[in-house]
Amino acid sequence: MFASFGFANATDVWVAHWNDDNTDIYVMNDTLTYGSDSNGKGFSITTKFVKNGQLQRVVTWHFGKFRNDMWRYRTNTMSGGHDTVVIPQNEVFEYGMNQIGWSYYIKDRFYYY
Repeated sequence: MFASFGFANATDVWVAHWNDDNTDIYVMNDTLTYGSDSNGKGFSITTKFVKNGQLQRVVTWHFGKFRNDMWRYRTNTMSGGHDTVVIPQNEVFEYGMNQIGWSYYIKDRFYYY
């Protein structure tokens, strides 16, 4: 879908602590890939979910947007191949956008570019 791709340098970076299940989220920075074409743009990034120092699961996020639509995502843990709207404050999304250097804004509780 995307004509050009870029890659980031390797490191695991803590981006969030989710209090509801006492889990820390680490981005595997070397997994960040991104690209764009005339229809939209997107990026993928893999995270580690760690609870009490133990790896719970690895989740790959795919963020994308079509033309002027809001940003959406899907993960490898979601069933059915559907996607959902990215709702602020998604630390994984914001980290990826900042690493790539893409701007975004929040309007009506959704992310746009």
